[in-house]
Amino acid sequence: MTAILSRIFGLQHLDLILDIVQDTFETALTRWRFSGIPDNPSGWLMKVAKNKALNAVKRAQKSESFSPDLILPASIDLEDHFDQICTDHEIKDSQLRLLIICCQPVFSSRNQIIITLHILSGFGVPEIANALLMKEEAVKKSLSRCKSSFKAIPQLLNVPVVPPSNEQTEVLLRILYLIFNEGYKTTRARKGINNDLCYEAIRLTKLLLNPKQACYHQVNALLALMFFNLSRFPARLTETAEWLSLAEQDRTLWEIKFIQEGFYYLDISTQSTQLHRLHLEAIIASLHCTAPNFKQTNWAKIVYLYQQLELLEPDSPYIRLNRIIAQSYLQNAAACIKEINALEMSSGLRQSFLFSATKADIYYRTGERDKAILAYEDAFQLSNAPLEKKFLLRKIAECKSDGHKDSA
Repeated sequence: MTAILSRIFGLQHLDLILDIVQDTFETALTRWRFSGIPDNPSGWLMKVAKNKALNAVKRAQKSESFSPDLILPASIDLEDHFDQICTDHEIKDSQLRLLIICCQPVFSSRNQIIITLHILSGFGVPEIANALLMKEEAVKKSLSRCKSSFKAIPQLLNVPVVPPSNEQTEVLLRILYLIFNEGYKTTRARKGINNDLCYEAIRLTKLLLNPKQACYHQVNALLALMFFNLSRFPARLTETAEWLSLAEQDRTLWEIKFIQEGFYYLDISTQSTQLHRLHLEAIIASLHCTAPNFKQTNWAKIVYLYQQLELLEPDSPYIRLNRIIAQSYLQNAAACIKEINALEMSSGLRQSFLFSATKADIYYRTGERDKAILAYEDAFQLSNAPLEKKFLLRKIAECKSDGHKDSA
């Protein structure tokens, strides 16, 4: 709906567009409660959005303070024009165009990501701040600047849908990756997992699936990674909605069809002659999905793949942390703790609970219960997500319980 309305009003009226979309869903929530969900929900929503858009134009025509660019030339039949761009092909075209527009060089790379997450996937300020490790106030300012740019460049939407440049492709892939990650582990939602957001990320990624485009193999690698991660969703939470670590998950619950789908896209992606970080991440995910159990995971191969990732992304503290975690299953734990401490000091992410939680897990596995408890407590203080806090409290309780058994 946002993409279609942008074709009509232009992105200089982004706030109006988002208001219409929100109003449309509020109307659906009210009416469907009494009349039931219609046979064609998306068609119903689009029709209501169209009517609200027409009403907005009519109100502008009657208002003394209307925006002149809301008044379309008399030769344009807005209702007919709306119907023409609501075909399946035009809707896909509109979404792809909007995806590419948000990656125009008029915005910085970070602002390209922020505005796309906001417009195409409905991310709020907290979700964007979490995804990009930013303060919420900084996100608000970035969104405001982006919207001002749309108003200053009203013709920004009128760009041809051409294959994105290599630089744009990297931004597009990162945006789609972040959308999936927010669904994989939500910032605010109580359920912890947002399946719909993950499916939305997959749907948007498939808009880029074109064998003629240079990014074709990277897109397939991203889809492979998404499906491998999606396969584990049924096992990631307990019946009481508490996180389970990878080691605790019941692998019989993993979705085989998604794993197979992941390998379908991975096979296509590895036909590329250029190595991309997404290839390596997808292969790592595939190794987890094919391991008979946690203990039989090929940690040596995973460490090697993370080392190759570090060469491609030397500035990523999370890639390095994941490599250390994998390495902790192969070597002296004390060396891993030392490396985590050094990374925590140098990364600028000392307020991230992940470092403390990782150290706690290593201490727990090596039998240092007291150190594990202290590290888990530090992680608890740094975490803001309710489900993470529940997980950490459970781990603290397990450490204390095991400690009592040892003393007994």
